[in-house]
Amino acid sequence: MTAQGRREYLLASLLEAADPPWLENADVLVHSSDDLPQDIERWSEVLDLPASSGLRVVRRTSGKIDLARRAQVGSAGEIALCELLEAKWPGAIHHVAEMDDGFGYDISASIQEVEWHLEVKSTTRRGRLSFFLSRHEFETGLADDNWRLLVVGLNDVLGASCVAEVDKSTLKQFAPADRTTSASWESARYDLGGDHLVPGLAFLPWDEADTTVHSLLALGTGSQYLDFAWMPDRS
Repeated sequence: MTAQGRREYLLASLLEAADPPWLENADVLVHSSDDLPQDIERWSEVLDLPASSGLRVVRRTSGKIDLARRAQVGSAGEIALCELLEAKWPGAIHHVAEMDDGFGYDISASIQEVEWHLEVKSTTRRGRLSFFLSRHEFETGLADDNWRLLVVGLNDVLGASCVAEVDKSTLKQFAPADRTTSASWESARYDLGGDHLVPGLAFLPWDEADTTVHSLLALGTGSQYLDFAWMPDRS
């Protein structure tokens, strides 16, 4: 490793340890070296690194942390949703992704003779909703009438705070298109807002009592709701 490479490694270690608030949104905040935050500029100057090194380190560290967080947050959201559904329909919920993530959905729910297939995307981000959908998940959703894409907003201890369903037509509207047989897309990032979501799991059967006992699932929010800017108003 060159001397500059060692200094970049040190800068990456500093950034990862500090984990500043802007880092999780670096993909939309830092597009060029002109967008580098002051802390990175200061550390780069101390380490005698050019701005290009700072940009490279931010992108690499952001991607590394994002992958780890996505795995942790994704698992937490699936488990939280399973527990909420199980409380309403004991024995009807199966966390299939826990054993095999190749089905194109994470949870199966057998409710009143209908087996629902639920793909879950979870986030702790309050200001924006961003998630990745694989082509396999996308095509499974298009072929399966009982497939639903759900978003779970998690609080600081990774507990469920809100739940919404993504409009399936939105997935088709914004999906990438293959332009040549020589290349095809395998994963797409969706950045959505309240106009693309329906609060709660309206496709499941609810009665009046559920709006109190199971309000988080039935209405999309519960008593411990946090303010997620992307969550639609249930009214």
